Amino acid sequence: MPVIKSIKDVVVGQAMRLAGSPRVAKFASDPRLMNVAMKALSLGGTLKSGMDRAGGVAAGVLGLATQQEVANLRATIQQLEDTVSTLEAKTAAARTSPTP
Repeated sequence: MPVIKSIKDVVVGQAMRLAGSPRVAKFASDPRLMNVAMKALSLGGTLKSGMDRAGGVAAGVLGLATQQEVANLRATIQQLEDTVSTLEAKTAAARTSPTP
C-alpha cells in the first residue's frame, strides 16, 4: 500500500536523523538502556510463544486442530499424493510394456 510505504519512509527518515544525533548516540550507548531494549525486543517473541502454547492447549480442549497440526497434515497429504502418483506411473508403465 502506498500510504503505509510513505508512512514507513517518514518514520525511517526520522529514526535515521535521530540516530545521527550525538545526544541520542551517547544515550543509546548506555549499557542499561541496551539491556532494557534487548529485553523489550525479546518480549514480543516470548509473548508469541506463550500465546501459541495457550492456543494449542485451547485447541486441544475444544478438539480443534492447531496451525502446526494442519501444516503437518498438509505435508503428509502432499507426500502421500506424490507416492500415489509415482505408483500409478509405475503401474501404467508395467501394463504397457510387453511381458517376456
